[in-house]
Amino acid sequence: MRCCILLFHVGPESNDMTIARFTRREAALGLAFGITAGVTYARRPTELVVAIPSGNLNDAIPKQAAPWAMVPDVSFVLPPEDEAKAAAVYEKQLMRSYGADGAPPIMLLIAYAYRQSGMLMVHRPESCYPGSGFTITDIRDVDIPLGKGISAPGRFLTTVRDTRTEQVLYWTRLGNRFPVSWDDQRRSIAMQNLAGLVPDGALIRFSIIDPDAKAAEATMMGFAKTLFESCGPSGRALLAGPINA
Repeated sequence: MRCCILLFHVGPESNDMTIARFTRREAALGLAFGITAGVTYARRPTELVVAIPSGNLNDAIPKQAAPWAMVPDVSFVLPPEDEAKAAAVYEKQLMRSYGADGAPPIMLLIAYAYRQSGMLMVHRPESCYPGSGFTITDIRDVDIPLGKGISAPGRFLTTVRDTRTEQVLYWTRLGNRFPVSWDDQRRSIAMQNLAGLVPDGALIRFSIIDPDAKAAEATMMGFAKTLFESCGPSGRALLAGPINA
């Protein structure tokens, strides 16, 4: 009996000590979680980096950039149907063709989202063209001069489908940065978010149906510079970021 009585009295004291110990541990964990949540909330991205806060792409990009003027549309390469449907949730899109005497038409495609999203990956020619039946026969990084002291790191591709050879020049922009790959794009989003920024996203693509890659590249480089210099502030922000408007 004595032993039973002793156990009867010790049991609750032991439980009280265990409860106290767990209570202190839970309190410490709760405090740590609270601090983490507070820091996360304080550092959440809040500052929007947006090229076109109002209006639309048609108003931002001029229909004429002498000697180039808008002409009837040529056959554009777009993402496969399933990807296009997914991208349509996020994007605004501009498609135009520009012509000038003595030069093949240049096709311009701009995909834009007010906030970064997966649509840039869908529209990247490395994904879009093979999905549309093209084979990429050449790809390389290039630097695309736009204005005085302003250039966009981008890529130049040669793509082939049956008898059609299409030369492609493009760059992507996230806020005021120019990621050149999918991995670079994800890093750029993360770094800007950590800095409290919510960047917009744009992909700017030029293409020419021409087997001569060297001539097509020179033509599109010249057109990109002419177009940028013909734009107003919203167009320059769209092409090169708000910091370069």
